[in-house]
Amino acid sequence: MRRKWLELAPWHSSQGDLSEGGDPDNGKSNGKNETQNLLQQVPSAAKKAPVHSARDVPTFRVDLSPMEDIYRAAGIMVPRKGYTINKVVEMLNSEHIRELSKEMKRVALMMALDAAGVPIGEVLQDAKLRQEALDAHEAQQRKQVEAEWARKEEENIQIQTELESVRAHYMARISRNLEGVAREKETFEGWVALKRQECQSMAEAAALCLESAISESVSASLPNKRPGMASAAAAGAHPL
Repeated sequence: MRRKWLELAPWHSSQGDLSEGGDPDNGKSNGKNETQNLLQQVPSAAKKAPVHSARDVPTFRVDLSPMEDIYRAAGIMVPRKGYTINKVVEMLNSEHIRELSKEMKRVALMMALDAAGVPIGEVLQDAKLRQEALDAHEAQQRKQVEAEWARKEEENIQIQTELESVRAHYMARISRNLEGVAREKETFEGWVALKRQECQSMAEAAALCLESAISESVSASLPNKRPGMASAAAAGAHPL
């Protein structure tokens, strides 16, 4: 029986190993001193260091092998005359039988096996072996993936704990910054209030000084007129 998924590439195929190239230039010193050579080696070492992104997640590869590979790994051999349970499935899905009723399919199958001289027990034994091989492979792979899933769950819990710790740390920093800003604002506003009071006091004092200067100026101009008035009064009062 043809199965389209068997035509796909195996999921468990390994990828080629990646190797990092070294510094191609390991030439002679060419007269350079040891210090210069050491300085030249620093960028090369930096290039060799692998750079991992924060988004890189290590992958876990599960062996989801094709069914035929599982059968071969379990040592299941093809019965004589090639009448495996898969051969029976292929016969039942043929265009000559698939449209028949269930009873007619059974009769046609029995006739075909009898004509080929294949005991029904041989087909059933093949089905049993293949089912057991698939169940065993599933149990093995399930054990591995469940262990990996549990490990990742624990890792997620650890990451969450670390995340909360980092979050608490930065929230505390933010809180301290806000408290510091509030104190600085209060101090600054207090200084502004003192500055306003200082300016107000200076303005009031300056205003009083200005009024005193005006009064003195007016007072200074008045004595210039009083001597003339006194002479005129004196002349009018002199007897003839």
